[in-house]
Amino acid sequence: MEGDSPYLLKQDRFSSHAQIAMQLRRLAATSLNPFRILDIGCASGFLREFLPSSDFYLIGVERDPDLAEKARQQYDEVYPADLTQAFILPIQPPNAIVLADVLEHLPDPETVLIGLLQRYTKPGTPVIISLPNVAHLYVRLNLLLGRFEYSDRGILDRTHLRFFTLRTAQQLCANCGVRIQSVGVTPVPLPLVHPIFGEKQPLFPIHQFNAFLASTFKGLLAFQFILRGVYEP
Repeated sequence: MEGDSPYLLKQDRFSSHAQIAMQLRRLAATSLNPFRILDIGCASGFLREFLPSSDFYLIGVERDPDLAEKARQQYDEVYPADLTQAFILPIQPPNAIVLADVLEHLPDPETVLIGLLQRYTKPGTPVIISLPNVAHLYVRLNLLLGRFEYSDRGILDRTHLRFFTLRTAQQLCANCGVRIQSVGVTPVPLPLVHPIFGEKQPLFPIHQFNAFLASTFKGLLAFQFILRGVYEP
């Protein structure tokens, strides 16, 4: 059930979902036909909340069968697949590929990303990847205190198998043939901690300042990195 899923739709303007959708809208601005997006690890189809079906053709890949079934209500095509196993998607090359909060869950993200790009994209295809920042101040302070404790969600989500700093996230992209064009960040998602930090709420200015600090001190205060680039094998 979605209520039991650790993956939540984050709608505030500073969230990864909102920022990725904004970048996709910019990429699609000159497209005459619906912009085709391959969303790897699409969960229950979050991107449709931001991208209308009239302008975007969404193709999802999701391992969890319950989430895949929910995504079918939102996306144009959904394929159940385990990224650690061999699979073939009967699709045309997309206009862009998105891997949001996916690669950190894989034992060998580099091999998976290279395979996806080689099989399903063409040179010049835009690639958007989001990854958590294990070098966030919160994690650093806990390490100083001798603590490295997993949780149900967040940077130390207990299902994360790989951890990334800004440098190693950039190196992953370079190793897979992705030339990075921009690096965005998300702040700690305070509106998920308490609604009072949400837009039009009394403490939203604190969340705005939180976002400013994260963008200024990426390596130290970014909750996630959002890397946008192009595939150049």
